[in-house]
Amino acid sequence: MDNVNNQFNKSESSIIKKIKYFVLYALNPVKVLSEEKKHPWYLYLILPAIGWMLFFLQVGLYRGSQFTYSAWKVIFMTVTGLIVGYISVLLISFLLTYLLAFWGVKVKADQVISCLALSHTYMTFSMVLGLLYSIMGSVSPTSFGIAGLMSTLLPIYAGIRTLGKKNVFIAPVLASVVGVLLLAGWQLILYINL
Repeated sequence: MDNVNNQFNKSESSIIKKIKYFVLYALNPVKVLSEEKKHPWYLYLILPAIGWMLFFLQVGLYRGSQFTYSAWKVIFMTVTGLIVGYISVLLISFLLTYLLAFWGVKVKADQVISCLALSHTYMTFSMVLGLLYSIMGSVSPTSFGIAGLMSTLLPIYAGIRTLGKKNVFIAPVLASVVGVLLLAGWQLILYINL
């Protein structure tokens, strides 16, 4: 019986430890760039996927309340946001890794993917708040979406700035490119759903 209790306590301790590390990285994604260990980037990409999903759920609900979208269209838009959010952030991360290498900054792709994915923590939180506001009243999803995107760019900028210490122009240029690509991903989802 003591063996079972010890194993349960160890597994509980392990789960708490993993949650603690995830919260630490989620609140400070730049920390991922300074560590040499492997990161589960494929799990971290779930965070922006959920954020994008919640944003397009809000857009669908807003348009549904104006009787321009059916329930199936809202569901399709939400699922499209989930899938495209995952894939877009992954592709943008690979592009960012390539651009950093072009400027002579050596960094592993899993670190960039993890940092970019975890930078969506504040956006996801903003989307949850926006969903609550849209359920309680009529508010435009765009306001919470843009606020979330802007709060996503700050940790991305900080991460690029940390990596590119020698060149001060890398961070604003690459953060702007990432912001434009994220907005293009949002536009792609709207285009798919028209």
